[in-house]
Amino acid sequence: MLTLGVEEEFLLLEPDGALAPAAPAVVSRAGCAEQIKPEFMAYQVETATTVVTDLAELRRELGRLRLIAADAADRLGVRLVAAGTAPLDTGPPVVVSDLERYRELARRFPEAAAHGTACGCHVHIGVPDRELAAAVLTRMRPWLPALLALTVNSPIARGVDTGWASHRYHAQHYWPTFRPPGVWAGAERYDEAVRALVANGAAMDPQGIYFLARLSPRFPTIEVRVGDTLLDPLDTVVFAGVVRALVATLIGDVRGRVKILPEPDATIRARLMNAAFGHTDPAALLARITPELDRAGDTGEVYAGFERLRRGGTGAQRQRRLWRAYGPTKAFVDALAEATTPVAAIRQPPSRRDFCTSNSESVSTPWALSSPS
Repeated sequence: MLTLGVEEEFLLLEPDGALAPAAPAVVSRAGCAEQIKPEFMAYQVETATTVVTDLAELRRELGRLRLIAADAADRLGVRLVAAGTAPLDTGPPVVVSDLERYRELARRFPEAAAHGTACGCHVHIGVPDRELAAAVLTRMRPWLPALLALTVNSPIARGVDTGWASHRYHAQHYWPTFRPPGVWAGAERYDEAVRALVANGAAMDPQGIYFLARLSPRFPTIEVRVGDTLLDPLDTVVFAGVVRALVATLIGDVRGRVKILPEPDATIRARLMNAAFGHTDPAALLARITPELDRAGDTGEVYAGFERLRRGGTGAQRQRRLWRAYGPTKAFVDALAEATTPVAAIRQPPSRRDFCTSNSESVSTPWALSSPS
């Protein structure tokens, strides 16, 4: 069973939708220093699950972290919102977090910093063999558009419907390395490419390489970074299950020496653009990974998630419905915040061991998410 972990990035908004540079206070109040952290902008926070092997365990982790962060934000008068871009054009556009690394990134890449409100979902799959992981990256390239299609959740930006399903995907191109991984013969060639990008100034360091899927510079994992932060945590669980099954499928292809003819970069980019506009059907991906879903015992949960997607729409489609209903109002912000921590998915409170051990304050709504019916 391949291990997995998820990092989710969130916006902090005032009740009227203005950007709220409250990340330091939210992180301090949440008290989970290793799992709830500041992000690039001071109106963003990131949560990071522990390493898990089971989707039910991941569901509990995601729900616990979202709700702890949301509770901390609420007590400071701001809202935690899962959206790929800030929907309203109010508040300070650029407030970089007061960390040396982030200040240096903003100095080197000022145009990217000006579009710094993008929030993504990063899924880590444990593959300690870097040669194997590099081979999987090459084979993952044609599936990146379908993965993006599952996560699109940023249609509204600066107070207008942008026409994109993932405006975040469009905005992130201000970072020079925000692109699909290349076709590399192995881990050594991958590392050579990373070193060259750092040397020519396209990235500050290996951690600043923002390929849509990469070999993590910190962990023995494949890190898939293509997706927007998902509106509903249950959708995040499904997305993580899909990514793990895809990695397992591609590992099988590598070990079975299944030959491929890599698609050109231009073709991959065109298909990603199509997905970012919401015009890609991920059904072929589901069919491809079903044998590995069966092996992991994840078929029921992932298929139920695809059915929810079919009936309720992507995060982008749900955001658009809320936008049509409420427009740029407090009610719209409230609806996004409620979708971020959905009460309908809550079950029994977790035991005390589920709380962050470093949390100095009690959390008023420490619930865990239930399995979908």
